[in-house]
Amino acid sequence: MAEQRTGVVVACGRWPSIGMVRRLIDRADLVIACDGALTVCENHDLHVDVLVGDMDSVEQHHLDAYLERGGTQIKRPDQHANDLAKALVYLEEQGLEACTVLGATGGDRQHEWANLLSCAASSLEITCVGTAYRYEFLKAGKKYAIELVPEEDFSLFALPAAFNIQLTGAAFPLDDATMEMGSQGLHNVAVQDTVEISFSEGRLMLMRPHPSEPVEGRNEA
Repeated sequence: MAEQRTGVVVACGRWPSIGMVRRLIDRADLVIACDGALTVCENHDLHVDVLVGDMDSVEQHHLDAYLERGGTQIKRPDQHANDLAKALVYLEEQGLEACTVLGATGGDRQHEWANLLSCAASSLEITCVGTAYRYEFLKAGKKYAIELVPEEDFSLFALPAAFNIQLTGAAFPLDDATMEMGSQGLHNVAVQDTVEISFSEGRLMLMRPHPSEPVEGRNEA
């Protein structure tokens, strides 16, 4: 079986530490910048394979320099989707199944909500890393073994529903459970160093604290 290709999408919110950003980008098969996030990438000398968006916020001199180096620009002016949603669709079009998203949170709250909901609506397996929290959007039909520290707090939310959930390694396990959107999975606690999760249908998001020294982004997420 071929190894799963992975992508990194950088958006315009606040990123985690620059060291973490560099490690994730170095390991990725495809790196996408969302519009104005190219400016932050250029300022930190970070490699970008593709620039996606409506190009209303990228600084022109950074765009010119990127294109002169042979960078790829995918202009999508559709105003019914934000730039992160467009980048996730592009990854799906390229046949990728998983990605890490940086900068989806920490900026404008309305952009932040739009970004998280765009991740939930995507068919991709997504890890969204912010400066305070990590959001893992899980796919049905897979079994996850997520490393946590015993007594570490986490929440598991259905978006909008998930079925036949198996959850072990937590203070409040689940056995063939159904979850619907709401507060049901709030503040669970790991009791082992690995929490195992599987479900047959729907979408789940695991949210846990992930403090990190931030890299300044732009005002929008």
